[in-house]
Amino acid sequence: MFPQQWNSVHPVFHVCLSEPVKQSCSPNQHQLPPPPVLVVEQEEWEVEQFLDSNLKRGKLWYLVEWKGLSKYPERATWELVSNLTSSPDLFKDFHTLYPDKPGPNTSRV
Repeated sequence: MFPQQWNSVHPVFHVCLSEPVKQSCSPNQHQLPPPPVLVVEQEEWEVEQFLDSNLKRGKLWYLVEWKGLSKYPERATWELVSNLTSSPDLFKDFHTLYPDKPGPNTSRV
């Protein structure tokens, strides 16, 4: 039974007053990362964004933040550019934000 003061509230409201449900976690509850995607019978994690790039021994590396793990910056990993084939738009976004960082067109010394 509802409190007496709610008897005057109409039980119907206009759809424009509604909002999508926002999933919230309690402070002690951790969400599990999404499962890896299978690509040609191998697991492949989805890239959230690139955090940095570097040339090491003539090879281009990117510091990768993985989708679903952005709350855990210590889980970012350095990956060879040749291992990151499914994220062409993310390369463009990263180098637009950081044009001076080493990229695919940087001469390798």
